[in-house]
Amino acid sequence: MAEGAGGYFEDHRESKDLGRLALRGGVVSVAMQYGNGALQIVAAIVLARLLAPEDFGLVAIVTVLTSFAPLLIDFGLGDATAQRSKITRSQVSSLFWLSSAIGLAIAGAVAACSPLIAWLYREPRLETIALYSAITFVLFGMSNQHLALLRRTMQFGAIAKIQLLGTLAGIATAIIMAVCDYGYWALVLRPITNSFCIAIGAWLACRWRPGFPLFDGEVKSMIRFGLHVVGFSVTYTLARAVDRIGLGLFYRPDEVGYYQNAITLYENSIFSALGQVHTVGSAALSKLQSNPAALRQKYEAALSALAFFVMPTAAVLSVTAEDVTVLLLGEKWRAAGVLLNIIALRGIFQVIEGSQGWLHLSIGRADRWRNWGIVTLVIQVAAVLGGLPFGPTGVAIAGVVTSVLIAVPSISYAGRPIGIGADLVMRAVGPQLIGAMSAVAGGWWLHTTVISDYSTFVRIVLSAGFCACSYLVIVVGLFRMTEPIRIAGKVVQDQFWRKR
Repeated sequence: MAEGAGGYFEDHRESKDLGRLALRGGVVSVAMQYGNGALQIVAAIVLARLLAPEDFGLVAIVTVLTSFAPLLIDFGLGDATAQRSKITRSQVSSLFWLSSAIGLAIAGAVAACSPLIAWLYREPRLETIALYSAITFVLFGMSNQHLALLRRTMQFGAIAKIQLLGTLAGIATAIIMAVCDYGYWALVLRPITNSFCIAIGAWLACRWRPGFPLFDGEVKSMIRFGLHVVGFSVTYTLARAVDRIGLGLFYRPDEVGYYQNAITLYENSIFSALGQVHTVGSAALSKLQSNPAALRQKYEAALSALAFFVMPTAAVLSVTAEDVTVLLLGEKWRAAGVLLNIIALRGIFQVIEGSQGWLHLSIGRADRWRNWGIVTLVIQVAAVLGGLPFGPTGVAIAGVVTSVLIAVPSISYAGRPIGIGADLVMRAVGPQLIGAMSAVAGGWWLHTTVISDYSTFVRIVLSAGFCACSYLVIVVGLFRMTEPIRIAGKVVQDQFWRKR
């Protein structure tokens, strides 16, 4: 039905198959996202050996300055389309043309500001980097609503495939450019190619085509909803980018490059998966917006399962980060590995914080999400200011401290309208949190005292195995938490029988 553009406009209804569909969509999305992340890491390995830290630093400066632009283009309208109980073709057409116009306007604004960026950082090469980077914003505006309709009908597998193919095309372009000795241009053209392929894929996968816009009362209501979403998204993105903005102003491009590659490895192993789960969680829970009790139950189960698998992954990455970075990227990137040791600890707490959007969007309170974004930005700016005098290491530590401070309060605030508080959060993730932190402590002890003289590869294997076993002994053996394992087995079985 969706292929004919009819299914995209069906009303939201609670379904007995919702849990199964959401779980399957989540698993497929996360699996594809980790495949995407693996490709990104492979690209980082290859490009790190072909390019200099300065190349990564130059592009990172422009990237963080313009990181909010896609959020302004989306304007929260993608979430409005996916979350809305009822929607029509003409309303989506209106949102499509609005997103496209915003994309074009922002691209023009970034291009016009490119000389200012170069002057501010005292680096003339930044002008052309910013100028060409603006192309991606036009492409993003043209694919936003098509992807939102795919999310509305829970076609997360199709979205993941589009993103995976876009990543492949961008990586291939970057590697070819780097091999041909084009330096930082390899990193500039990579997102342009990626955005172009995603736009083409979205239009092919979603057969809906925009018509004439109709700005009725419902569209205006959706735009107001979107304003609150984009309010959070922009402030949260700025909060995530303020570390590199500050480092770019006060430290050399190569130091920014080390920090940027540490962030890249973290995001492609931990954070990007959380972002992918957000699209599934918010779309699925939105179908339960009329049943708060069921919404609370499903949220607790989903958060518990997600924490069970992601928290130990972050713990293992923190312990092995330096060795993994040197093994993958080479000895010249050891400084990035030291930073990643610290940054990876964020993942243990961002599992909790990252689920707040599921609640805000599913109950239609994007205004509260916007408010929390402002709180996050203020705390992050204060933390970075405190860490900047101590260089990239100080900024990395400040980021971890921020994640610890806002994790549980973010959910208490998001869930207040439907009775979700700190007690539910700790019930859902308490054992996993204890297990992950214990694994980090034990892993660091083993890594620095017992096996410090072993080879890099052996240290990675032994440390990862020790952390994983410690975590399972505590969480499964001591706390008897087996439900996430049962759910994972059920999903694997479901996928196996569906293929047969």
